[in-house]
Amino acid sequence: MDAIRSIFGETDYNIPRRCEECGGVMIFKGVGEYHCEDCKHVMYDDYGKVRLYIETHPGARSSDVSAMTGVSQHSIRQMLRENKLEIASNSASFLKCERCGVNIRSGRFCKQCEIEYHRALEERERASRPGHDYMGTAKARMTEDGEKRFIRSK
Repeated sequence: MDAIRSIFGETDYNIPRRCEECGGVMIFKGVGEYHCEDCKHVMYDDYGKVRLYIETHPGARSSDVSAMTGVSQHSIRQMLRENKLEIASNSASFLKCERCGVNIRSGRFCKQCEIEYHRALEERERASRPGHDYMGTAKARMTEDGEKRFIRSK
């Protein structure tokens, strides 16, 4: 599972698997929160810790969040890049769009570059599909001597 996550650029964020109180299995309840199936003890993964801290301390800087939660600043930046978090609107800090360098609050690209990036991906995908023309409709497949492969009988 970790190999699949690394292929897609996802991070584990220290998901609790076993309860620190009784050793029971932790069950995901949503938004980075996990409950022990035996003793109901609550634990949080890195995302849950960061989100909980930001909800109680709006506008906190990443260095403060890192110091108070124990989550590395690298992981916090990764959460911002994955659109899991967003920089507060009253903050003087910004991320930079990876294509044009404009200031953004979360993700990898500004809205315009994101549109262009996905259009380019779609174009590449369309061009790589054999048997489809530019508009995505199937072309009639011909045999080597130019005849249709299947002919309907009446």
